[in-house]
Amino acid sequence: MNKTKTFRIILLSVSILCAAAAVIWSFLTLRNMPKIDYTIDMWRNVHAERVSDGIAVDSEIKNSGEKSIFLRGPYQPLKKGSYTAYIRYSAEEDQSCIAAASDGPADFFIASDGILSHHFHDLAYQFELTEDVDEFQIPFYYNGFGDFTVHSISIVQNGNQPKRIAAVVTAVLAAINCIPLFFERSDREKKTILALAGITALISLPLWISGIHNGYDLGVHYLRIEAILQAIRSGQFPARISAVTLYGLGYPFSIYYNDLFLYFPAVLRLLGFSVISAYKVYVFAVNLATVLISYYSFKRIFGNRRTGLLLTLLYAAASYRLLNVYIRAAVGEFTAQAFLPLLALAFYRIWFEKTKTFKKGFRNALLMAAAMSGIIGSHILTTIMVCFVLVLLCLFLFRKTFRKQTLLTLSGAVALTLLLNLYFLTPFVDYYFNVPTQISESVDQDVKLIQGQGVFPAQYFAFFQNVNGTESADTADRMQLTPGPVLMVLFVYALISYFSGKRSRMTGLLLLFSFLMLLISSNIFPWNWLAMHFKPWNILTQIQYPCRFLVLAILFLTLLAGCMLQHVKVPAAAETAAAAVLMTFWFISSLFETSVISKIYDTSGVSPEWTCCEQYMLAGSSKEKLTAEAEGSNMEDVTILSRNANTMQLTCRSGNREGVHSVDVPIYNYPGYHVTDIDDNEYPIFSGEENHINFTLPDGFDGTITVSFVDPPYWRLSIWISAGTLLLILFYMLFTQKRADRFGGNHAE
Repeated sequence: MNKTKTFRIILLSVSILCAAAAVIWSFLTLRNMPKIDYTIDMWRNVHAERVSDGIAVDSEIKNSGEKSIFLRGPYQPLKKGSYTAYIRYSAEEDQSCIAAASDGPADFFIASDGILSHHFHDLAYQFELTEDVDEFQIPFYYNGFGDFTVHSISIVQNGNQPKRIAAVVTAVLAAINCIPLFFERSDREKKTILALAGITALISLPLWISGIHNGYDLGVHYLRIEAILQAIRSGQFPARISAVTLYGLGYPFSIYYNDLFLYFPAVLRLLGFSVISAYKVYVFAVNLATVLISYYSFKRIFGNRRTGLLLTLLYAAASYRLLNVYIRAAVGEFTAQAFLPLLALAFYRIWFEKTKTFKKGFRNALLMAAAMSGIIGSHILTTIMVCFVLVLLCLFLFRKTFRKQTLLTLSGAVALTLLLNLYFLTPFVDYYFNVPTQISESVDQDVKLIQGQGVFPAQYFAFFQNVNGTESADTADRMQLTPGPVLMVLFVYALISYFSGKRSRMTGLLLLFSFLMLLISSNIFPWNWLAMHFKPWNILTQIQYPCRFLVLAILFLTLLAGCMLQHVKVPAAAETAAAAVLMTFWFISSLFETSVISKIYDTSGVSPEWTCCEQYMLAGSSKEKLTAEAEGSNMEDVTILSRNANTMQLTCRSGNREGVHSVDVPIYNYPGYHVTDIDDNEYPIFSGEENHINFTLPDGFDGTITVSFVDPPYWRLSIWISAGTLLLILFYMLFTQKRADRFGGNHAE
């Protein structure tokens, strides 16, 4: 055994022991959390009065119409650590609170505003102290409207900090164990690894600030992560209907919008990370995945390491991709972008390389299935766009498409993709065709006119436009919508070269589809005319914004740049890379110049009403009546006992009243819910007011009712089929790798 191997074994052994020690310490700390005895009597009321059930304020006591403190306390010492304040209250309007200290700066606290929603009566508000303070307090703010009463406050030390420390220690030790592997690489491999690390660091620079830019959809994705966290904590897997969005009424984000990759930040939340930290780690992970997948794909398409590195930089640092990540916070879209280069590699191998053996054909089919699975697992709208463009490519290359080897490989790729993604496609298709939601009604009945949201062609060359903005018709108010100067300059150069006679079939194909994607993304493409005259086109208009096609334009433009490097003399790679780096620095500068920084550490500070246009709400529902209260008709008592993700328990008492006894539960009546009593008797469900779950009870009923969401058996079966397919693929890959190693690497080819 050589010294290097011995050192690695010792390092690994020490790391495992240290990680185990950190986990044990975390476990023991969690078991011995100190109790904190604070009562509401320790809080001081300002412009408020003490009542029998707490401390109250109303507009008659404090009628300023402005936000002001009405209650603060307990002015007691508190040691550094992570805490949860459990607050019981009643309010007619949304109010707020925030952790603070009289004797310590705000930097001592990792906390954001807690929203005391008028829809609820309880709030679990999390915060963290980085230093000991002598006069800890939680001020409660009154906005000047409505009655507001705080009934009780209790504070407990939660386990976020020790769990997070154990997770970080384990991750750092794992990284340390990778360092010896780096030094065993060749000089060329070391340079490649450092270059890829540099690209990842470059495109991740906006993450290294306090807080994060408040992207347009950021709050929505915070709620999606929190909904998965709640489902995990309650033992529900997979998450189906968000019990966080719309004040617990339920919203089927996970059915219509695949959450596969968001389980990663949800697990980080489970390990004690704040929602903003979990999101930042996720963005960094997607940036890293984008760089690694891009390099792998571009290097194999063009057969050159340097070309692969340059194209990876151009693709990962493209202006619109960065805008997706940091301005729009389009999580699904920028996650799907990570897999597009892999799809390009699979397409190239299937259509342009000869497949002589079954094994190679199967590997190509598997490669395409993996890329499509990544896209489906990220964003359904990108999936629709990709399928549309793949159909165009297949028709354009019909001679290569309609041949035996291509059709066999493509059929295998489609079959594998369907099998691997049944876990999502089954509930998605089931709900899409059988549940009347606003989006299904929109596709069936409405003509969606989105042409005005398209990119102005001049914007493709507005390289230094303010990166912030909207989809406004006013150019000055628009966000920056361009692939970036390097890709656009190379596109123009390729056009000139092509029409000057310096052409190849591949360059022509990529030039055509680059132009087509830019055209479809623009406001001059006839989106409205097609939607009004061709009913199937209305499916494609559900992408909402034509600029989404820029993700595919960037892919084709990057591949075109690779072809230009192969066949045409262009400026040196170093100069091209320098231009891309400088443009990225400018993007970051513009981002910081116009940033509105978000510092939300806990989803108690996120409005549950963020749903992205309410498109998955049941048809006929609205946000006009949002309530967290159960209502009984001809009932003596209806009280909600508990709510845990998609399960609610309530006591119902019909008493001696005559007539129909019905209960209206604050949960939308999506298919899959069941109403049972403690004896497992099930009661039929009806749609009540605003499509809430409504059920009737027999005369004299007095007991506990449980409302829970249960997957249909065929949904569960689809999960097992997808999991089984994945396991079979992994076993096949392991078997073929061992066989290749045994017979010299290429025997099976």
